[in-house]
Amino acid sequence: MAETRSGQVSNMTGWVMFAGWLMIFTGVVQIVYGLAALFNQHWYVYTSQAAYIVNVASWGWALLLTGILLAISGWLLLRGNLFGRTMGVIVAVLNILANLGVFAATPGWSILAIVVNAVIIYAILVYGRELSS
Repeated sequence: MAETRSGQVSNMTGWVMFAGWLMIFTGVVQIVYGLAALFNQHWYVYTSQAAYIVNVASWGWALLLTGILLAISGWLLLRGNLFGRTMGVIVAVLNILANLGVFAATPGWSILAIVVNAVIIYAILVYGRELSS
């Protein structure tokens, strides 16, 4: 358990550990989705109601890149690294934006990924400093 500034012991490092493992898991899932979009561009469901600005391969690269960065920053976050905390918040925000881009094709996964990334951002911003102590 980490000590807070007032000297009291806090048990909130579990939130940060949870966020770190969630980042690693989410990163792996994003990597799989990114690879699937790259290798099978018909994998996503296309509807007549959705308008895509870029093709699926571009979103595949975006999901692959954010997945790799999420997994790395999750690993750094588990080690209590300041760079991991900073990178974790930035990549989680980028991942929210990437999932908003594919929302029309995969609304269920996009909503889940946005909520998970919001939890990650909350845990890092509120309790991230405690893990490094």
